[in-house]
Amino acid sequence: MSQTSDADVVARVLSGDREAFGTLVDRHQDRMMAYARHMGFGPDEAMDIVQDGFVRAFRHLRRCGDPERFGGWLFRIVSNLCRTAATRTASKKAEPLEDHQPGLRSELPGPEERLDDALTRDRVREALDEVPADQREALVLMYLEGYSVAEIEELTGASSSAVKMRLKRGRDALERVLAPLFVEVER
Repeated sequence: MSQTSDADVVARVLSGDREAFGTLVDRHQDRMMAYARHMGFGPDEAMDIVQDGFVRAFRHLRRCGDPERFGGWLFRIVSNLCRTAATRTASKKAEPLEDHQPGLRSELPGPEERLDDALTRDRVREALDEVPADQREALVLMYLEGYSVAEIEELTGASSSAVKMRLKRGRDALERVLAPLFVEVER
């Protein structure tokens, strides 16, 4: 049994089957939530942003130039909403991706490992908050979401060289922020 493509679902919605849009929501909601959370928004803020993104996508579905790439088009909507919300919000806090994608770990670590993992995640999350938004976005898309440079270029509208520069500067910024932590560990 093959999964219906995004283009087929979009065609159904555009032909009047409004309920079919739920398939697109089910298919893309977790990834959009994970992205919004990694961009520094709490659960409620992230949910508001993602829901707003889906509402806008539904209202403007005819503007989706390539329905086969609905996910990328939706991502651009959610990404823009995140940028807008970030300019309005002074304090942001992210939570682990595990909250939105169950089953990432097959074996439970012991208490010490969980504490170390939690401390590391918190330090990296805090460091990410100090990285400029465009660099943070590139880092999240590449290293947490698994997109290639070409895909990030398409999703963000930035040139390939701009994406590469954002990644390099973002990695450099993370290194500067996290370096003192590793010096403390070595002592």
